[in-house]
Amino acid sequence: MRRALDLALRLLPFGLTLVAAIWIGLQSPFTAPMVQRSAAQIEAALTRAMAARVTLAWLLPRVQEALLAEDLIRLDLLLGLANDHGVVLPRPLVEDIAALDAARSGLLARTSACGACAVDITACETLAQLGVCAIPFELTPAGDVNALRRAGVAYAGGQDVDRLDLGLGLVGLGATGAVLVSGGSSYTIKAGAALLRMARRLGTLTPALAARLTTLIGDAVRWDRLGDLGRVPPSALIDSAKLGELGQIGGSLRQVAQQTSVAQAVGLMRHVDSAGDAARLARVSTAMGPRTRGAFEVLGKTRVMRATARLSNLAIAAIAALYLLALQLLVFAGQHTCTVCLRGARRHLGRRRRAQNRGTQI
Repeated sequence: MRRALDLALRLLPFGLTLVAAIWIGLQSPFTAPMVQRSAAQIEAALTRAMAARVTLAWLLPRVQEALLAEDLIRLDLLLGLANDHGVVLPRPLVEDIAALDAARSGLLARTSACGACAVDITACETLAQLGVCAIPFELTPAGDVNALRRAGVAYAGGQDVDRLDLGLGLVGLGATGAVLVSGGSSYTIKAGAALLRMARRLGTLTPALAARLTTLIGDAVRWDRLGDLGRVPPSALIDSAKLGELGQIGGSLRQVAQQTSVAQAVGLMRHVDSAGDAARLARVSTAMGPRTRGAFEVLGKTRVMRATARLSNLAIAAIAALYLLALQLLVFAGQHTCTVCLRGARRHLGRRRRAQNRGTQI
């Protein structure tokens, strides 16, 4: 009776842990192990991580590299990070940056650069220039018409036509007509198509997203009716029923643009490979606002996107219960093995002593 009670007491912790693990397992903790963080939680996590990373040693080589490349867009971002995190750059470096900015900011330079930027978005040198000179034009139907013009020039010259750029222009024009009819319900698709078209031109559209968009546009545009353009409205060339995913991506990008700026949203699209990425980027922009670009520059896409979600409390409890159960099994098995070994050693020593005693008596 005493031995049974002793065994029951030894097995009690293991039994309780096993019951707890089984109960938690029945709650399906790993069906949806990740839960979305709130905007405040995302901001806190990213701000802490950035503060630990942005130092003079981290900033200095990146600023020097951007200065040598005369990359005013990246210089603006890095100087903003230095200001936000209280990092003081060497005076000669600051003077060189100021001289470069002055050379590019003269009246004549600004006028000619803005004209080139408006005509060709790839000629824009700064985010401010992109926002003032190119985006107002690109967001209008004139920007969509310009995409059709580029396709026509390429076709006439025997060059390859960028079907994605052309398709986005057609979708933009079709959505513009739908806005007038529907009172604005297609504006998200129009804005999204414009942002995607600008990203395509600037080279910030990732290959994965470009491939997915090519498929979506290929399904949505009635290419066999392209010759009717001019005789029928652009909306007649678009199958709006097949624009659902494009609308989701456009809605996320529009939210990013509202929280940061249109110019920043176009640049941030280099971190978007899918509709899911676009949705996560929108949540990050809601939390970080204009600091979103800085977060990606400092921490990288993987770490920033990971900050939007965390393990659920139930999943954490399940992992802890399984870990404790495994630990108790190992401890119990170790104790039992040691006990068996000790008993075997005692029996062996007892037999040797008895054999020695018999030999002594003889």
